[in-house]
Amino acid sequence: MSGKPYTYSIFFALLFILAIITDWYKEISLCLFVSLLILMLDKLGKGTVLREMISLFACFICLVMPLLGYTVYNKENALAQLWVRFMPVPESNYFSFALPALCAFNLSLCWPINGKNYSDEGIKLFAAIEKIKLSLRRIPRIGLFLMITGVVTFLFIEMVPTVLKFIVTLIYFTSFAGLMYVYFSPGFRNKTLLIILFAIFIVGNAIRSGMFTIVAYMGITIFSVLFIGQKTTLLKKVFMFLLGATSLLMIQSVKQAYRKVVWKENFAGNKAVLFANLMADRITSTENLISPDNFFPIYYRTNQGFNIALVMKRIPRVQPYDKGNRLAITFASSLVPRVLWPDKPEAGGKFNMEYYAGVKLRGWSTNVGPLGEAYGSFGVTGGIIFMFFLGAFIRWSYKMVFVVAQSVPLIILWIPVLFYQVTYSAESDTLQIFNSLFKSALFIWMLYKIFPSWFGVFRSQNQRNKTNSFAKKTFPSTQAAIE
Repeated sequence: MSGKPYTYSIFFALLFILAIITDWYKEISLCLFVSLLILMLDKLGKGTVLREMISLFACFICLVMPLLGYTVYNKENALAQLWVRFMPVPESNYFSFALPALCAFNLSLCWPINGKNYSDEGIKLFAAIEKIKLSLRRIPRIGLFLMITGVVTFLFIEMVPTVLKFIVTLIYFTSFAGLMYVYFSPGFRNKTLLIILFAIFIVGNAIRSGMFTIVAYMGITIFSVLFIGQKTTLLKKVFMFLLGATSLLMIQSVKQAYRKVVWKENFAGNKAVLFANLMADRITSTENLISPDNFFPIYYRTNQGFNIALVMKRIPRVQPYDKGNRLAITFASSLVPRVLWPDKPEAGGKFNMEYYAGVKLRGWSTNVGPLGEAYGSFGVTGGIIFMFFLGAFIRWSYKMVFVVAQSVPLIILWIPVLFYQVTYSAESDTLQIFNSLFKSALFIWMLYKIFPSWFGVFRSQNQRNKTNSFAKKTFPSTQAAIE
């Protein structure tokens, strides 16, 4: 294996040490963010970059945005005062925990994956993609079937009981695996048109509902796989990243205004036109987007460090560290179905914000994130260790996809189903990570057992003969009728 990936890991380890022994918070935070960005752009096209995107997103909302909170949107800023959005703990208190914790998380999560016969980049991954294309030649229409099934299921999500909603949502998510099947299927007719129509459906539904999470984060998840093998220059990669990042920031900047009109003012017109007009207005004033006043809504929405600082302000001054009691319940609830534990904890910020930060939510949603849970549970040292092992767990889960892909290559195309909710977990909670990974893995395993051909696995003739022999012995009259 090339030593280049480990060069980044060594650099991340160095940053972790510096974060522990120095107070160069701004410099180390920016170095970590920039080095992750370079790693992601360098790896883009050569391998999957989902882990790097998870780390980059966590660093952006937990380090870069809090830096703005201390340097720009502090107590002297009028908007920060008005909305009470300045950082509530001293800079040294926040970064002495958050910076080494995220360095540790990044180090374990982004440690290279490269086994004897598997990898998430390079020749071994390209070989797996070729196997995927060969498998899809035998099942050319399964991708279309999965897409149709997922879209139809989506229409009924709001009608099913809460206890079944996650399962139905997973069936909807299979449409994204189907999209990957179609994309990688050699000779699939009109695949470009089909992909465009599917994208229009997803974006249109996001505009209709005012919820853009799946557009942003499922888009990131899918892009990390679709770009495998694409040869392009670093300059083009930088351009694509800037275009994507700017688009997401634009959506963030108009989202609240759009929701206000649609949700609170009972807008009855064309929502797509309304959203397009808001975006057009923002684009025409892009020269002011980065000014402190215009950027404040984006800062408000993306500064996850504010919630973490609320936890640090409250614990242990008001309540002691809980030594992981809440996280233990979280882990257990991710393994037990709701039908067996009706009142088990739910992913989401309502409970966590009150439990860790002492904030009762009314009519809006936010969360303390795994970083806030880590501090509230174990304090500084224990929280850093927790974040290291959380990153290691996500990495192990991701690695297992490529281990399994040695015998079932098509499993790689199910990464969006498995890891979509992990992509933005830095602003949700640990329960979402465990819950989504465990249940998604179980769901995919059940599909594999029931419909192995969907995964390119076909029973051998010998297996079919054994099955027929067993059927003849067990149900002779039925078998005779069939024959």
